Amino acid sequence: MINKSYWLKAIGCCLTLCALFLVSCEPQQDIRQECKVLVHVYLPDSCTLVQEKITFEDRNMGKTYRLTGGQNVGDTCIAYYLSLPAGFYSCTFDATVRVSDNFTYPIRAYEQSVSIKDTANVLEMHAFDVRESNDFVLAEIFFAGTETPEGKRYIGDKYFVVFNNSADTLAADGLILLEADLNSVQKYDLGDHDFRNKYFAVDAMYRVPGDGKTYRVPPGQALLIADNAMNHKEANSNSFDLSTADMEWYDVSSSAGTTDVDNPDIPNMDKLYCYTYTIWVPHNQGHKSFALARFPEGVAAEDYFATDSLYVQYNYEIVTSAGTYSQSKKSYMIPNEWIVDGVNLAPSETFQWLTLSNKIDAGYAYVAPTGSDVTRFGKTVRRKTQEIINGRRRLQDTNNSTEDFEMAVQADPFYFKN
Repeated sequence: MINKSYWLKAIGCCLTLCALFLVSCEPQQDIRQECKVLVHVYLPDSCTLVQEKITFEDRNMGKTYRLTGGQNVGDTCIAYYLSLPAGFYSCTFDATVRVSDNFTYPIRAYEQSVSIKDTANVLEMHAFDVRESNDFVLAEIFFAGTETPEGKRYIGDKYFVVFNNSADTLAADGLILLEADLNSVQKYDLGDHDFRNKYFAVDAMYRVPGDGKTYRVPPGQALLIADNAMNHKEANSNSFDLSTADMEWYDVSSSAGTTDVDNPDIPNMDKLYCYTYTIWVPHNQGHKSFALARFPEGVAAEDYFATDSLYVQYNYEIVTSAGTYSQSKKSYMIPNEWIVDGVNLAPSETFQWLTLSNKIDAGYAYVAPTGSDVTRFGKTVRRKTQEIINGRRRLQDTNNSTEDFEMAVQADPFYFKN
């Protein structure tokens, strides 16, 4: 016999659960504080806007806000006024500008980390030309290193691939490989003295030797620059034979217990400066950015190092779980105008800020979510191929490495040499 009271209770419970389910499935209201935002975007000189838009991406909530129709403020600035919920955003300005009746080109401004939290927020951005480069670019950066079959870390087999992305033969002589002094996973509060839009702070500088005619690289070809130009497979089957690299960097160490290996058959780069007195090993967790630069014509290395204004002391605050501390530091500075190409690096889950100006690189590349992830060994970041023109490879270069690079691919030092 059916117990009515039992079934009535069961139906009541089901109705209650259904009601709860319906409530939980309703879209949650955004109850965050609305904040006023003023954005000033500074444009290149002598151009006219053809079309433009600004996009804010809410990095926590996954929402996107777009706006067009900015207001001109003088000849070289456009302003946007909008209201956004308090949160953490990335902001992108994309536009096309005209410089003559028949010539237009794209520009972009980008900020990776924008905190909107006050009733009134002011953001200043500088738009830059995103036409593809016609110079050398960093095509591959292998910084993580490898592991032996026994699971031990192996050093000495890191490398950089420098690629001629132009349609002309270029001399690599004088190109300087730079490592950032600032750390991309530890953000400093530089206050009003943020130098990144003018300078790149560096802790290592190694230069391609030559007289201007020594290392001529045809279009679509590359230079392989190795830490140690040797056959590493003899010691580690998971590594590479780099004995045919185009050049290597070599350090005379002040420590008898930490020495470098020199291949006499492979040219050494000129060591201009390095923070360490032993051997330089690129940061293997991907916490440092890298760039290529040249000294301007007529500026020798000794002139650069004699220029006091380019060895800069700056103050900053660092925030830790134990409190906020004021710090002071000195770094060699490379003017952004001297930089040919640059790539920001950071693990994808611990990225804090761009250490290169966003005019040089508005994004970052990575091989792992965290610096301690052991899957990073043997992996590299490699620039995407945009097109093949009459058999010549042309690489993608929009000054945003998040878009331009393949992440965490298997390292191959000869990928661009074949």
